[in-house]
Amino acid sequence: MLATLVIFLREGVEASMIVALLLAYLNRSGQRRHFKDVYAGVAAALILAGGGGLAAYLTIRTYAGSRVQTIFETATFLLATVILTYMTFWMRSHARGLKSELQAKADAVLGVHGKQAAGPVPVPVPVPGPDAASDGPGSQALGPAASRQPSAVAAAATDPAMSRGARFGLALLAFQAVGREGLETVVFTLAIAFSTRHKGGLLVGALIGLAIALTIAFVMYRLGHRINIGRFFMIVGALLMVFAAGLLVDAVENLQQLGWLPGAGHQMWHTGSILSENSALGDIAHSFFGYAQSPTVLQAVVYLLYLACVLFAFFGVRQRLQRWAAAR
Repeated sequence: MLATLVIFLREGVEASMIVALLLAYLNRSGQRRHFKDVYAGVAAALILAGGGGLAAYLTIRTYAGSRVQTIFETATFLLATVILTYMTFWMRSHARGLKSELQAKADAVLGVHGKQAAGPVPVPVPVPGPDAASDGPGSQALGPAASRQPSAVAAAATDPAMSRGARFGLALLAFQAVGREGLETVVFTLAIAFSTRHKGGLLVGALIGLAIALTIAFVMYRLGHRINIGRFFMIVGALLMVFAAGLLVDAVENLQQLGWLPGAGHQMWHTGSILSENSALGDIAHSFFGYAQSPTVLQAVVYLLYLACVLFAFFGVRQRLQRWAAAR
């Protein structure tokens, strides 16, 4: 439950933030009539991602207990680890240009390049700064209470052909943005479903995480509250690194069981009598924090090495130490 809550919270905030940025720009450009096209793209992405994930889960269940299932689970664990690591670092380094990138794509879709001598109207919406540890642009407001200057984008509405192209283009833009987050969520959810023994709380955690994400998006967009999104992504990103370490350990365990890695029989200790993986608390610790009641040496080494490397890079420890040394 905890794992799906954090995953859906993180992915839900990112997807809803992208949609909110796009809707805010359309609203301030006098193109509210295209809201329905954005919603259509979002709906199509959710249906495709959800249907694909359900089909993959039902398909692999037919191989329950077989070597094929173990191989598929291992591939899912490794893929989820790679995507989690990449997307967390990507958002941290590219967040500053997210707003301008979306505006440029919307302008291209609406066919207004070259029609605005003064450039696109600036939209005061929040984007997480590249270093969320410091208060910056990530704490700005997204609400429509800011200025609503008319934009030359509205000129595109006079051309029916351009309008049809704009409708499809905006739907495709929303589909791509939300579809990427949806596919990532499907991969992570499959990995969680394969790593946990108690699947009853998966849906509850997902619904709670999604509800919180939508609430955050509503507060930012409709009420204009100041929320430091950059800090949010920093905290949740660090938690997801721990979750990714656990998935990597599950992959190592499966590879050892398959005989593709050595050391399967050399267990460091057994803590099942204290906290069993079959218990509810042990299952949460295993699915999110990578807890193993009988870990091998290789599992422990991979877990600690991965966490040390990614957290060191994620928090910019090297750069901070260099700035500290230079200041002395």
